[in-house]
Amino acid sequence: TDAVAAATRAGAADVAIVFVEKYFAEGSDSADMALGDGQDALIEAVAGANPRTVVVLQTGNPVAMPWRDHVAAVVCAWYAGQRGADAIARVLSGAVNPSGHLPVTWPASLDQLPLPKLPGSDVPEADEATKAAFSFQADRVPFSMTYPEGSDVGYRWFDRNRQVPLYAFGF
Repeated sequence: TDAVAAATRAGAADVAIVFVEKYFAEGSDSADMALGDGQDALIEAVAGANPRTVVVLQTGNPVAMPWRDHVAAVVCAWYAGQRGADAIARVLSGAVNPSGHLPVTWPASLDQLPLPKLPGSDVPEADEATKAAFSFQADRVPFSMTYPEGSDVGYRWFDRNRQVPLYAFGF
């Protein structure tokens, strides 16, 4: 498999760098925090072959990191944009200090979130009449939802519920 081949090459390297991604955009939600497409298995295989594995996350939100304790470092690059490759290379080479701080609270799991199940995920898909009435982007029929966190969004939710996130806001 690709993971086995990557692990074989990684074992012979001084450092292994694994770039992973999960696409997020306005108007769409993810039902979970998993990277998907076998990316977790790839990271585990590479980290198993080389303890000096660095994972670069190119995501729009926090993701699950079941491999976190098996890698040497995690760099959260978010969506780096047009000059992102240059910026990431400068961080990885040590030319620039990776001194950024997280703009969000990073939960340890979905269970820590106020709505662990994606609202509307069990709602039927929109038919043509719904799309015509609400816009062509409507993928579900309209539904109601509540926000159990109220104004306690992000780190305030964790504080109110005395939960310890994987990484706190500002880490």
